[in-house]
Amino acid sequence: MSAPENPPPTSAAISSNIPICAIGASAGGVKALRHLFSQLPEDLGLAYVIIVHLSPEHPSVLAQIIGGCTGMPVHQVNDTPELCANHVYVIAPDEELVIEGDNVHARDFTEPRGRRAPVDVFFRSVASARGDGMAVILSGAGDDGSSGVRAIQEAGGVVFAQEPSEAEFSAMPQNAIATGVVSFIAPLSTLAERISEVARSKEAVRSLDQDSASNDLRRIVAFLRARTGHDFSSYKRATVMRRVLRRMQVCRITDLREYGEYVRTAPEEAQELFGDLLISVTQFFRDEDHFKCLTTKVLSPLVEDAGSLQQDVRVWSVGCATGEEAYSLAIILLEEAEKLKVCPQIQIFASDLDEGALGTAREGRYPKSIAADVSEERLSRFFVDERTHYRVRKEVRGIVLFASHSVLKDPPFMRLDLIVCRNLLIYLERALQEQLLNLFHYGLKSNGCLFLGSAESADPATRFFAIIDREARIFRAKATGRRQMPALPHVSTEDVYRPGGRPVDAAQSRQPVPAETHARALETNAPPSVLVDESGQILHLSPNVGRFILHPAGSFSSKLSDVVRPELRLDLKVGLDRAFLGKSGLLTHPVPIDIDGDRRRVAMQISRVPSTDSRPARGLVLFLDAGPALSDDTTAEERLASDSDDMRGLISELEAAQEALVVSRAEHETAIEDLRAANEELQSINEEYRSTSEELETSKEELQSMNEELQTVNAELKSKLDNISTAHSDLRNLTMATEIGTLFLDSKLRIRMFTPPTADLFNITDMDVGRNITDFTHRLRHDGIEDEARRVLRDLTMVEAEVQSQDGRWFMMRLRPYRTVEDRIEGVVLSFIDVTSRRETERRLQSSQQEYQDLFNSIDEAFSVLEVLFDGTDTVTDCRFLEVNEAFHRQTGLDAPVGKTAREIVPDLEQDWYETLGRISMTREAERFEAPARALGRYFEAYIFPVGTVNERKLGILFRDISDRKRAETHQEMLKHELSHRVKNTLAVVQALARQPSTEGRTVEDYRDQLVGRIRALAHAHDQLLETDWKVADLGRLAEATLSVYGRPGDGRLDLDGPSVALSPRQALSLALVLHELGTNAAKYGALSNEEGRLQVTWKIGGADNDRRAFLIWRERDGPRVAASASSGFGMKLIEQAGSYELDGTVEHNLAPDGLTMRLEFPLA
Repeated sequence: MSAPENPPPTSAAISSNIPICAIGASAGGVKALRHLFSQLPEDLGLAYVIIVHLSPEHPSVLAQIIGGCTGMPVHQVNDTPELCANHVYVIAPDEELVIEGDNVHARDFTEPRGRRAPVDVFFRSVASARGDGMAVILSGAGDDGSSGVRAIQEAGGVVFAQEPSEAEFSAMPQNAIATGVVSFIAPLSTLAERISEVARSKEAVRSLDQDSASNDLRRIVAFLRARTGHDFSSYKRATVMRRVLRRMQVCRITDLREYGEYVRTAPEEAQELFGDLLISVTQFFRDEDHFKCLTTKVLSPLVEDAGSLQQDVRVWSVGCATGEEAYSLAIILLEEAEKLKVCPQIQIFASDLDEGALGTAREGRYPKSIAADVSEERLSRFFVDERTHYRVRKEVRGIVLFASHSVLKDPPFMRLDLIVCRNLLIYLERALQEQLLNLFHYGLKSNGCLFLGSAESADPATRFFAIIDREARIFRAKATGRRQMPALPHVSTEDVYRPGGRPVDAAQSRQPVPAETHARALETNAPPSVLVDESGQILHLSPNVGRFILHPAGSFSSKLSDVVRPELRLDLKVGLDRAFLGKSGLLTHPVPIDIDGDRRRVAMQISRVPSTDSRPARGLVLFLDAGPALSDDTTAEERLASDSDDMRGLISELEAAQEALVVSRAEHETAIEDLRAANEELQSINEEYRSTSEELETSKEELQSMNEELQTVNAELKSKLDNISTAHSDLRNLTMATEIGTLFLDSKLRIRMFTPPTADLFNITDMDVGRNITDFTHRLRHDGIEDEARRVLRDLTMVEAEVQSQDGRWFMMRLRPYRTVEDRIEGVVLSFIDVTSRRETERRLQSSQQEYQDLFNSIDEAFSVLEVLFDGTDTVTDCRFLEVNEAFHRQTGLDAPVGKTAREIVPDLEQDWYETLGRISMTREAERFEAPARALGRYFEAYIFPVGTVNERKLGILFRDISDRKRAETHQEMLKHELSHRVKNTLAVVQALARQPSTEGRTVEDYRDQLVGRIRALAHAHDQLLETDWKVADLGRLAEATLSVYGRPGDGRLDLDGPSVALSPRQALSLALVLHELGTNAAKYGALSNEEGRLQVTWKIGGADNDRRAFLIWRERDGPRVAASASSGFGMKLIEQAGSYELDGTVEHNLAPDGLTMRLEFPLA
């Protein structure tokens, strides 16, 4: 199992529903980006983030360039904007981007220039924060992005790359493709289509009901086991489902059952899914803080103890993938050995299932992007720079042995000091985790250590491990007494489903690998053994073979003849040569060897193992322990005596051959020493050359990085020049089409450029460019243009004026500062717009407006234009005054209503007005009506009609104040009823007077005269009331009209005196009869009957405000003596009745010898 680049994203990390499409490019990328975005649909729901290599010294216009190719909003990221679907975000110069929650964040670079990898940084950020993003690699030099695409793929995302043959610079796409995680490689025209398909299938796949897909998922796992022999049923379901969904997106399949059928019928898809589930992704020194803790607490003490005790250091890297983790451990161990000045034997076993990843690991060749994870010092010390890649040096590769090994099936490596298993357990169910931890405990030495991933723990097996550092996930094996080999947590070998219906054993469904060939040979050869290829390279070791192998100091070798014990090397070489030449196997003679202080006799059985497939044959070396060796003082004769006769001859020959061999070996070793000395000198010279070459390569990388930036800058500049050329053409065509005279002056008022219409106003030609404008005359009736231009330069304000040319045309002259895009003032722009027709139109319009205004204001009736305001339910809420005439104020009394609403200026206006306005606005039919506006104290007659379009909701209202007319009509109606009532009352009085019998024995003529006089008194009262519309009558005028027949007031006989007293109609009629009766009696019997008599009538007002009363006194003097019977006739009764009943007052009279005195008191209304 391969270790992942990052732990699976948590649900919290994958909180956003907006998928990200990260696009990386470098040199030649601008052109590719323009092509890509011109083809991409704008409704895929993706947030596009573009990462390119930009020069930090120049501003970028990439956002504007991309914005011209798509209708989606394009933003340059300078802070931390929130990601939105169907938006494009572009990196800014001298910054790198990362994902923070639902935002994209711009921050300063963390690496120096020349080692920056912004594409990798952002891709990893997307993988960590969002999980299943999309990554696109376009044209560019270098290998930036090749590490990030692996993180994207591991997190469940999909990777696209531009076809390298199409890219202007193919290095970036090629390096990304070399990682093996690119799902789509296509030219740009097809790439946009693929992105669209995957984006739409991603949305469909996300909507799958995963809970109901269990049976389909189990079927897929069964198909996969039948194809590959590896069972993923013990893996966590979420992990398997995430990888299956990723493959569904790549295949553009949205149904899980349909994908299962595709896996069954397409062997290549089963292999692709198998590779995805292995997740062969890692990096150097991942979780650097954890590695530092491991070095301090485990590796450094381990190296120190092994060096002092002359012991081996044995480490197993489980799930090593492409080897970065194993080489990281090797580098740290070599550094610690050098620091402590010890030379222990170091052996790192690195295992994985992925043969492709192991091939990369054995080669030790990695892209330049590892510079982001490996320091410059380590790159120089442990790697060889091969221009486009780094290769691990031989001394590091020599101590790491890579082997295909299933930790779930195969026995573990033994006697280990450290097991490193990072981010494998998180993909397994808890029960399987516990089994693996038990297995690791068995493989470790006492006090051996276990190093897990940042998301893992040894909690499932606390009885086996103690915590060294919980945060760094470092544990130590506990002592548990005698340890027994635990059962292997192997994948079940029971029958599985084979497409076609026939059951098949899992072991039969895949090709044998060296480990299985080795295992079958061990079934018949139990002793310790080694499997090698034709060149003698070790392919596989049995668990107990370590005592026959030694690792000498210096460079590590995986060749068996280099690491086997020296006593066995000659026989080993002879035996291997013999075996691979097709001869029968060789059993060597036992050789005495010291093993941990015990001298043993060891022989070797060397045989050829034929391959069952097309692979080359292998060699199998068995080490046979022949028992203890004889002591040194035992004679040859004694030894021969102990052997059979058949063996003595062979031993004799062998001893002779060994003596010859010793001599040959001595000579050979002398020659080797000479060669080594010469080689040391050559290596020294080579190191000098290499150092120089590395310096040159570093300079070349910096130049290449700068060249990439310049390529991007050049592409942007070319695009900018194209845009400027287009803008210049557009500007020229615009100025020619508008026929506006435009004159450009510099800061010294020299002519820079002008349009052809300008020549009609100024006496200039094309030859005058560069000359001062003051050198030329113009055809304008306007002076001071030069002064105005200088004022614009000084105050930075616009000057505008209408000027007339000598031929009578009018122009709008504007002078503005000339501002550059950098906001610098570098001159003045003069524009001359012909407004002759506009001025004529304005003149006519002004005249028409004046006529309209005069007519508008001359209307005696009020007129206004209203905008009717509705709420969301088409109910009128208010209306706004847009226009009113002068009569509006006279008719309503309202000032400055324009712009205000009716509720603002007349809050209590009746609702009937709003309903009428709403009805007319909706029906668009004019209406005439009368209605009161009580808040204004007025009554209006209005004619309302629609104005403008239906949507404008405007109404015109023509109205006039008819309050006086309404009051008159009301009063007239009241008077009509009052008159009818009064006439009826008067006729009733007359009728009563006429029916009154005469008790005084008068004649008919007397009765007639008396009745006529009384009726005439009533007529006087009626005349007074008619003058005031039957409202009130004045007491003084009533008395004067009634008594004027007897004399003029103030002539000595008649004296009237008193204030103005308003009488009601009823009081006036009653008082007129009273005064008439008193005057008639005075003329007949009283003071007015002779020449000497005088009459005085006075009145006044008294009482409180709420009880005002009138007091009238009638006083006669100097008249004849009146008999007492004169005060008891009909006239006096009439007076008393009128005073008491009609006037609701009191009457007092006194008949003295010199005349009558009467006092009348009554309340005022």
